[in-house]
Amino acid sequence: MTSTNIPPNPRRWPTGARDPLMIVGPNPAMDRLEVIGQLEPGSVHRVRRVHARAGGKSFIVGRSARVLGADVEMFGFLGGAAGELARTECRELGIDDRHTSIAADTRITAVIVESKTGRSTVFNEPGPPLTDDERQTFWDAVSERLGAERIVACTGSLPPDLPADSYGRIVAAANAAGAYSAIDASGKVLRAAVTATPWLVKCNGQEFRAAIGDGASGDPDVPDLVGHVAALISGGVSIVVVTMGPKDFLAATADGMWSVTAPGVDVVNATGSGDTFFAAFLATASQGGSFADSLAAAAAGGAVNASQLEPGLQPGAELAALAAQVRFSALEVSAAEVRS
Repeated sequence: MTSTNIPPNPRRWPTGARDPLMIVGPNPAMDRLEVIGQLEPGSVHRVRRVHARAGGKSFIVGRSARVLGADVEMFGFLGGAAGELARTECRELGIDDRHTSIAADTRITAVIVESKTGRSTVFNEPGPPLTDDERQTFWDAVSERLGAERIVACTGSLPPDLPADSYGRIVAAANAAGAYSAIDASGKVLRAAVTATPWLVKCNGQEFRAAIGDGASGDPDVPDLVGHVAALISGGVSIVVVTMGPKDFLAATADGMWSVTAPGVDVVNATGSGDTFFAAFLATASQGGSFADSLAAAAAGGAVNASQLEPGLQPGAELAALAAQVRFSALEVSAAEVRS
């Protein structure tokens, strides 16, 4: 990289080979992607292509991290035919399947992609009901794998029968074990997780603004975020990354804040770009990459995802050329801008 503003490694940073990435996604799904010309509410549409595979944020993250060479183990709840599809995919990808079996069916997510506009419309079903025994089995599975220097990533929504502080509980356990916890969530789940002080917070601008920022809706600009991002860092979060679609994203540590320019691509389907971003960051960090390398890989991963139809990195995906286009610009943050 040729930028003169490359961020240094945070004060807490993985230092090379370690145990597999722990990907915790309690609410996986079977994604059913359907391609049409253009969505017109109230009309009958002819579907041009259908593709179904294990999905939800955790599977996009886990699948993409595997493509990039990281070892992965996954935790969540799986049941029914959709759950068996997900388990089969874990075996085929070489993912250590540590999901908890449940009596209810794993949800199905419909993704409608418009070939004329590139827009994606997603229909998220609620998660399945859980029994007390199923919840306890899940907590035991996660807890017994936490340990010093492990990276545990919590991503996606929670099923209705898990409390909003579930990721916060995992963050607290990770901190106690000396592990690195990474959070990609929204709403009250994100707020509760942040309270527990994770190692990394990654979310998009709308999620950050609504849950942690000024509470307004809509896409924020950099000035809307800077003070709130700085406040998280001063409160003990090691890394904060806020993405804003095709615009520059923010990355912050105790050593500074940077606006990061991602490579531009022709968008085919942006669904899952944030998850692929997250996966590329974690996979690179877990394999000895620097903070700057991890950010560049993340930006490239998100761009590759947006340029293709199916979410997640596909086998053979190459990020180096796009990662080399990433540029960093240091931002000045005054003490007055840090929000309490």
